[in-house]
Amino acid sequence: MSPAERLCSLLDAPPSRLADVEQAFATASELPIDLAFATALAGRLGSIDELFGLRLDDLVIAHHAALGRPTAVAAIRLLLEGLRGPLRRTGADPQQIDELLADLPAELLSPRDHAAPRIHGYAGKGALGGWLRVVAVRAMIDRRGKTSTHDDDGAVADLAAPDLDPELALLRRQYATEFRTAFAAAIGILPPDDRLLLRQHHLDGLGIDRLAALHGIHRATAARRLVAAREVVYDTVRRRLLAELEIGGQTFESLLRVVRSELDLSIDRYLAGS
Repeated sequence: MSPAERLCSLLDAPPSRLADVEQAFATASELPIDLAFATALAGRLGSIDELFGLRLDDLVIAHHAALGRPTAVAAIRLLLEGLRGPLRRTGADPQQIDELLADLPAELLSPRDHAAPRIHGYAGKGALGGWLRVVAVRAMIDRRGKTSTHDDDGAVADLAAPDLDPELALLRRQYATEFRTAFAAAIGILPPDDRLLLRQHHLDGLGIDRLAALHGIHRATAARRLVAAREVVYDTVRRRLLAELEIGGQTFESLLRVVRSELDLSIDRYLAGS
């Protein structure tokens, strides 16, 4: 059985989707996609359609890095090295940055008590580099503690924000305070069960199958609840920004593109801080 066949089988996908999955796997990465990856991936997905919105190339790197494969570990180290700029903006000195970048690979890739390696918290919905940037900036701010001049969630949001085109970056800076307030409120109004589900998925790296077992629900129900909780966050942010900002039309649509682009990273940040 090929990895594509394994994935389709585990997700009860119709035979007509097999060719699409095979094509996606064939073009995803130079690293091998094996049965173990397909099995782990199935645990993250509610349906085969979700596969095509993921960063498969980055998920493959994360998978192999967690297994200690040298090429993938080297790729993680290279991505982390590219974060010196955002880390400098926390006020950290070169020695602090060197120490953090030396420690992070082990912190991300080593097994944890009663939990998978932290790298499994990467869900593939955005670039792996952006996820690592959030992890690294928060880790640096936590390490520096009271000596840091950037010690709040706003600093993490600004320093760890993904790269945007100039127009969107300007909007993000202009409305940074409103963004932070809206995202914090959106996480805060989630029912406790949904917030726990998001935390276990985003921060603990638990897949759909594990979540379903923990909560005593069908895997399809777990998948639907995750999607619904994320959409509640997005819709709450959208409604709050619409009510608070005196903008409309194309500018507001552009602002929503920023919200959507940062949704998963923002969920990670505010769950970690809640």
